[in-house]
Amino acid sequence: MGNNMVMEYSMFCYQCEQTAGGKGCTKLDVCGKTPEVANLQDLLIYQIKGISCYAKEIVEKGENVDKDIVKFIKNSLFTTLTNVNFDADIHVQMLKESQKIKEALRKKWVKLKMIQNMLHII
Repeated sequence: MGNNMVMEYSMFCYQCEQTAGGKGCTKLDVCGKTPEVANLQDLLIYQIKGISCYAKEIVEKGENVDKDIVKFIKNSLFTTLTNVNFDADIHVQMLKESQKIKEALRKKWVKLKMIQNMLHII
């Protein structure tokens, strides 16, 4: 089959254990997911990676990350990897929430970085 990301496929999904041939699904109805939901799940995973980058930096600076953020990440991973939810509207809501979380963590990271820089000046 080669590269599954060829544009001729209307579906490309590699989020779950049901991926055809272990390379990613290019066929509809293997699990019931639509191409729209597969794309939304890809975006959600991308957002989680961004959240994790900021969270890692914050933790390395000795600060805690709110437990609700950890819970959100766990729920997002569960939703995408186990195929428990194919509701596009819920995925859009999760994406909006992920952006709020990422932005809040970014602001916290910037603040911590500024404090750290000020301490180095003193």
